[in-house]
Amino acid sequence: MGKLKKLFFLAILLISGSLCFANQISFQIVQHDESLDSVSEDSLVIEDSVLNNFFDYGYIVTNSDAAISESEAQDEKLYKIGQGEAFTGFSDYFVQIKLYYERTDQTLTTNSDLYKIDFSITSIKTGKKIAVKTLKDIKIDHTKKNNLAKVSSDLVNEISKALRAYKA
Repeated sequence: MGKLKKLFFLAILLISGSLCFANQISFQIVQHDESLDSVSEDSLVIEDSVLNNFFDYGYIVTNSDAAISESEAQDEKLYKIGQGEAFTGFSDYFVQIKLYYERTDQTLTTNSDLYKIDFSITSIKTGKKIAVKTLKDIKIDHTKKNNLAKVSSDLVNEISKALRAYKA
Protein backbone atom coordinates (compact mmCIF):
# COMPACT_ATOMS: atom_id res chain seq x y z
CA MET A 1 0.00 0.00 0.00
CA GLY A 2 2.92 2.38 0.67
CA LYS A 3 4.20 2.03 -2.92
CA LEU A 4 0.75 2.82 -4.31
CA LYS A 5 0.61 6.06 -2.32
CA LYS A 6 4.08 7.04 -3.52
CA LEU A 7 3.15 6.37 -7.16
CA PHE A 8 -0.07 8.33 -6.79
CA PHE A 9 1.81 11.26 -5.20
CA LEU A 10 4.43 11.17 -7.98
CA ALA A 11 1.70 11.17 -10.64
CA ILE A 12 0.02 14.18 -9.01
CA LEU A 13 3.35 16.04 -8.88
CA LEU A 14 4.05 15.36 -12.57
CA ILE A 15 0.58 16.52 -13.64
CA SER A 16 0.80 19.62 -11.44
CA GLY A 17 4.26 20.45 -12.74
CA SER A 18 3.14 20.28 -16.36
CA LEU A 19 0.27 22.67 -15.66
CA CYS A 20 2.51 25.24 -13.96
CA PHE A 21 4.47 26.23 -17.08
CA ALA A 22 4.88 29.96 -17.77
CA ASN A 23 6.55 31.84 -20.60
CA GLN A 24 9.62 33.86 -19.75
CA ILE A 25 10.12 37.35 -21.17
CA SER A 26 13.32 39.38 -21.00
CA PHE A 27 13.02 43.18 -21.28
CA GLN A 28 15.53 45.89 -22.10
CA ILE A 29 14.88 49.64 -21.78
CA VAL A 30 16.87 51.92 -24.10
CA GLN A 31 16.60 55.63 -23.43
CA HIS A 32 17.15 58.32 -26.07
CA ASP A 33 17.57 61.69 -24.36
CA GLU A 34 20.32 64.08 -25.40
CA SER A 35 20.02 66.14 -22.23
CA LEU A 36 20.84 63.34 -19.76
CA ASP A 37 23.86 61.15 -19.24
CA SER A 38 22.09 58.65 -16.98
CA VAL A 39 18.81 56.75 -17.14
CA SER A 40 15.95 59.00 -16.01
CA GLU A 41 13.50 58.28 -13.23
CA ASP A 42 10.65 58.26 -15.77
CA SER A 43 12.35 55.46 -17.73
CA LEU A 44 12.85 53.42 -14.57
CA VAL A 45 9.20 53.92 -13.57
CA ILE A 46 8.05 52.66 -16.98
CA GLU A 47 10.42 49.68 -16.74
CA ASP A 48 9.19 48.79 -13.26
CA SER A 49 5.56 49.07 -14.31
CA VAL A 50 6.04 46.90 -17.41
CA LEU A 51 7.86 44.20 -15.41
CA ASN A 52 5.22 44.21 -12.66
CA ASN A 53 2.31 44.04 -15.12
CA PHE A 54 3.74 41.09 -17.01
CA PHE A 55 4.54 39.33 -13.74
CA ASP A 56 0.90 39.86 -12.71
CA TYR A 57 -0.19 38.35 -16.06
CA GLY A 58 1.67 35.16 -15.10
CA TYR A 59 4.90 35.57 -17.05
CA ILE A 60 8.36 35.01 -15.66
CA VAL A 61 10.13 38.32 -16.25
CA THR A 62 13.78 39.30 -16.37
CA ASN A 63 15.48 42.44 -17.58
CA SER A 64 18.78 43.77 -18.81
CA ASP A 65 20.11 46.96 -17.29
CA ALA A 66 18.42 50.06 -18.68
CA ALA A 67 20.80 51.89 -21.01
CA ILE A 68 21.24 55.17 -22.83
CA SER A 69 21.71 55.20 -26.58
CA GLU A 70 22.68 57.97 -28.95
CA SER A 71 22.27 56.16 -32.28
CA GLU A 72 20.65 53.31 -34.16
CA ALA A 73 24.02 51.52 -34.27
CA GLN A 74 24.20 51.64 -30.48
CA ASP A 75 20.58 50.44 -30.30
CA GLU A 76 21.53 47.42 -32.41
CA LYS A 77 24.56 46.68 -30.21
CA LEU A 78 22.38 46.84 -27.08
CA TYR A 79 19.78 44.67 -28.83
CA LYS A 80 22.35 41.95 -29.53
CA ILE A 81 23.59 42.06 -25.93
CA GLY A 82 20.04 41.84 -24.55
CA GLN A 83 19.06 39.06 -26.94
CA GLY A 84 22.16 37.11 -25.91
CA GLU A 85 21.27 37.53 -22.23
CA ALA A 86 17.72 36.37 -22.97
CA PHE A 87 19.06 33.30 -24.78
CA THR A 88 21.46 32.32 -22.00
CA GLY A 89 18.69 32.96 -19.44
CA PHE A 90 16.35 30.55 -21.31
CA SER A 91 13.76 33.24 -22.04
CA ASP A 92 11.07 32.63 -24.64
CA TYR A 93 10.88 36.26 -25.81
CA PHE A 94 13.11 39.33 -25.80
CA VAL A 95 11.49 42.78 -25.83
CA GLN A 96 13.56 45.90 -26.45
CA ILE A 97 11.71 49.10 -25.53
CA LYS A 98 13.12 52.40 -26.81
CA LEU A 99 11.97 55.54 -25.02
CA TYR A 100 12.45 58.82 -26.90
CA TYR A 101 12.57 62.08 -24.96
CA GLU A 102 12.81 65.66 -26.14
CA ARG A 103 13.54 68.89 -24.36
CA THR A 104 11.50 71.93 -25.34
CA ASP A 105 11.38 75.54 -24.18
CA GLN A 106 8.65 74.60 -21.69
CA THR A 107 10.73 71.77 -20.17
CA LEU A 108 14.04 73.55 -19.66
CA THR A 109 13.75 73.40 -15.88
CA THR A 110 12.01 70.03 -15.61
CA ASN A 111 12.30 66.56 -17.10
CA SER A 112 12.43 66.01 -20.82
CA ASP A 113 9.13 64.96 -22.36
CA LEU A 114 8.55 61.41 -23.56
CA TYR A 115 7.14 61.69 -27.07
CA LYS A 116 7.58 58.24 -28.65
CA ILE A 117 8.05 54.61 -27.67
CA ASP A 118 9.30 51.91 -30.04
CA PHE A 119 9.35 48.26 -29.10
CA SER A 120 10.36 45.06 -30.80
CA ILE A 121 9.60 41.50 -29.74
CA THR A 122 11.91 38.67 -30.71
CA SER A 123 11.22 34.96 -30.36
CA ILE A 124 14.33 33.49 -28.78
CA LYS A 125 13.54 30.03 -30.18
CA THR A 126 13.56 31.22 -33.80
CA GLY A 127 15.69 34.36 -33.45
CA LYS A 128 13.19 36.31 -35.55
CA LYS A 129 11.46 39.57 -34.70
CA ILE A 130 7.78 38.85 -34.37
CA ALA A 131 6.60 42.42 -33.82
CA VAL A 132 7.90 45.95 -34.21
CA LYS A 133 5.61 48.81 -33.18
CA THR A 134 5.68 52.50 -32.37
CA LEU A 135 3.51 54.41 -29.92
CA LYS A 136 3.38 58.09 -30.88
CA ASP A 137 1.65 61.23 -29.65
CA ILE A 138 2.33 60.46 -26.01
CA LYS A 139 1.19 63.23 -23.72
CA ILE A 140 3.08 63.24 -20.42
CA ASP A 141 1.79 65.52 -17.70
CA HIS A 142 4.33 65.57 -14.86
CA THR A 143 1.78 67.15 -12.53
CA LYS A 144 -0.27 63.92 -12.60
CA LYS A 145 1.31 60.98 -10.79
CA ASN A 146 -0.63 58.28 -12.64
CA ASN A 147 0.22 59.54 -16.12
CA LEU A 148 3.35 57.36 -16.48
CA ALA A 149 1.34 54.40 -15.20
CA LYS A 150 -1.20 55.03 -18.01
CA VAL A 151 1.58 55.17 -20.62
CA SER A 152 3.06 51.96 -19.19
CA SER A 153 -0.35 50.29 -19.21
CA ASP A 154 -0.87 51.22 -22.88
CA LEU A 155 2.59 49.82 -23.67
CA VAL A 156 1.86 46.56 -21.84
CA ASN A 157 -1.44 46.21 -23.73
CA GLU A 158 0.30 46.65 -27.09
CA ILE A 159 3.03 44.13 -26.22
CA SER A 160 0.39 41.67 -24.95
CA LYS A 161 -1.62 42.01 -28.16
CA ALA A 162 1.46 41.29 -30.25
CA LEU A 163 2.33 38.22 -28.14
CA ARG A 164 -1.24 36.88 -28.38
CA ALA A 165 -1.25 37.41 -32.16
CA TYR A 166 2.02 35.49 -32.45
CA LYS A 167 0.80 32.59 -30.35
CA ALA A 168 -2.51 32.29 -32.25
